[in-house]
Amino acid sequence: MTDNDVVPLGTQPPVEAPPPVTRPGRLHGSSIAGMAASALLGIVATYTYVTVNLTGTPRRAVIAALLFAVAGFVVSSAVAVFSAARDTYPSRRDT
Repeated sequence: MTDNDVVPLGTQPPVEAPPPVTRPGRLHGSSIAGMAASALLGIVATYTYVTVNLTGTPRRAVIAALLFAVAGFVVSSAVAVFSAARDTYPSRRDT
């Protein structure tokens, strides 16, 4: 191998420092807690519906609780995603 076979790559520009890491907002944390609460309610309602032989109004209440848990989970997860996306951009107070 000779010096003619080596191609100099040149110098690289200095790498910029990454922006400082910020904590997630309160909305994101509360929506994650809402997801956990909805999941637990859904698990309990499903377990009750499957194992306990309910009839009439109590059965409808368990089904309503399950539907409420599903809707709460979907809303909480959407809020969590959008608040996490919002937290990636610098806010006016950070600048």
